[in-house]
Amino acid sequence: MSSAAISEVPMSQIPSDMLSVLIDSTREVFETMVFQPVASETPIDGDVERPKAHVIGTVSFTGERCGVVAFYSTNETAQSITGAMLGIPAADVNGEMPDAIGEITNMIAGTFRTRMAASGARWAISVPTVTIGSDFYTTYVSDVRRVLCPFTMAAGDKIFVELILTRHEG
Repeated sequence: MSSAAISEVPMSQIPSDMLSVLIDSTREVFETMVFQPVASETPIDGDVERPKAHVIGTVSFTGERCGVVAFYSTNETAQSITGAMLGIPAADVNGEMPDAIGEITNMIAGTFRTRMAASGARWAISVPTVTIGSDFYTTYVSDVRRVLCPFTMAAGDKIFVELILTRHEG
């Protein structure tokens, strides 16, 4: 994604450096762990409708900023990702999917954290949580800022990675 596309996201919502680091972290994890490149699309700012997803992975972080990295996909895409990680056909995935999606989310958040901590601030992340189902949505009861980053995998499958920040005063 070009810096022009990132600059289209209002600066009042998510700092552009954090958004760039999240996008680059997602690309790196998919190239090294799923063995598939992902193409990023223009981020979607604010409290918009979330994508249709049956699998959501989340990892919380704290440090200079606090928030959540969330990963969204359909069951079929999550099966495909799991199969690619394990080197097996997606149809042969049998129960490994929650662990694989938890690990993908953890690696995206961990890479994000490591890069953000390069400035010297201390950052920590939680263990990943994976929710699988249908007809559910996530909401945050506190005042947060959100940006949803869509990606397209080589086969055309869509994934979404969201950065959710608690309001930062000061």
